[in-house]
Amino acid sequence: MTSKTEQFYIRRIGELEKQVAELIDKVAKLSKNSSNSSKPPSSDIVKPAKPKPTTGSARQGGQPGHKGINRQPFEPNQINETIPLYPDGCDCGYTGRGKPIKEPKIQQTVELVTNPVNITEYHLYGLICPICGQVVWAKLPAGVVEGQLFGSRLQALIAYMKGSLHASYSSLEDFCSDVLNIKVARSHLCNTIRRVNEALAAPYEQLQQHLSTEPVLNVDESGWKNNGIKYWIWVFCTSAFSFFCIAKSRSSWVLRDILGQTYNGTMVSDFFSAYVKYANKIQQFCLAHLIRDIKFLTTLADKHDKCFGESLLIQFKRLFHIWHLRDKIPKDRFEPIVFKIKDRILTLAEQQDLPSKSNTLAKRFRKHGDAMFRFLFDPAVPPTNNAAEQTLRQAIIDRRITQGSRSLMGRQWNARIWTVLATCKKQGRSSWQFLQNALSAYYFQTSTPSLLPQAN
Repeated sequence: MTSKTEQFYIRRIGELEKQVAELIDKVAKLSKNSSNSSKPPSSDIVKPAKPKPTTGSARQGGQPGHKGINRQPFEPNQINETIPLYPDGCDCGYTGRGKPIKEPKIQQTVELVTNPVNITEYHLYGLICPICGQVVWAKLPAGVVEGQLFGSRLQALIAYMKGSLHASYSSLEDFCSDVLNIKVARSHLCNTIRRVNEALAAPYEQLQQHLSTEPVLNVDESGWKNNGIKYWIWVFCTSAFSFFCIAKSRSSWVLRDILGQTYNGTMVSDFFSAYVKYANKIQQFCLAHLIRDIKFLTTLADKHDKCFGESLLIQFKRLFHIWHLRDKIPKDRFEPIVFKIKDRILTLAEQQDLPSKSNTLAKRFRKHGDAMFRFLFDPAVPPTNNAAEQTLRQAIIDRRITQGSRSLMGRQWNARIWTVLATCKKQGRSSWQFLQNALSAYYFQTSTPSLLPQAN
């Protein structure tokens, strides 16, 4: 029978062990960064700086062996004016014109014109018909919209600056005043963006209808504010297009609303519950997220967590080494090798009595094992969701600068302009030209430009 003093110390030791465990857990959470969790790189505010070289100076410029890229000269059809120049004489004092060299040196210069805009005033006269007495007014030339101060090209430029360059209405107002020498009210700029937003509705909706027909889609989401209320930016993308929408929810009903009740292609995503709930049999979960979670295990104090994490990392390194050699290894050899590594990983996840954090990860393997390795057997499926995460950056920059939207029109505008900018970039098209074409279709019922991959 233990004395009261012994009971006290036993109880106290138990309390201290509990506190130590809680502190270890807190330290582990605080040690999370972009390399061992889903935290963004911008959150690594205490990340130590890389050590400076101890000898010599830090290298600048391209790496040894890097082939430089020079700008290609403008084509003849791009040149507005060619001016021949001849020397006035020679340094020796000769002032006449010597024998010309066959090929001149070429200097190409790009400069803004003195007045970058052309202001036109139309006088529309009316005539009285001598037959019926009706007043007939002259019509505006093709391409000029009645009642519009800005032409389609200038409207497209304003939209491009707001969407791509993150310009605020105040900045656009200053640009018009300082650069274009045009005094316009903020309300006029708002109306310009509203018209461009309406012009983008048709190509945006056409792309949305196309999404569910794609065999592979990368999907991701991030936070957004509308009048201070929490919304979510969603992106659906391939190598040929990016589609954005802003929704009130982060749940799986957004996926059903955009892709339909069932998506028959392969959706590449992280392990967020909305994707898990919506997932089909050919889902591919992002291995970049998974490997960061595995790396986190190796930072924990528990030796069983560390051992489990290190064992998984070894197998994944082998897996990706073989996967990167897939074009060099015959299929009849490649598949048995990756199957063997896959089985080793799933066998590790079957271990009993794993610590809590390791067991949580092991359950993910047991439940979604097939959806983690889809990429091994379908070349069209990527192993990570990096494409969607990188596509979101444009929207995240907008979020930091603008602090979100203020209305339904603001949400529509952001989703549509992000879609146009990202898709045109992927397709090697001019987004400014696309905006002009969309405005032309909106005002003059010309052919609506398309964002569909095959329409490029």
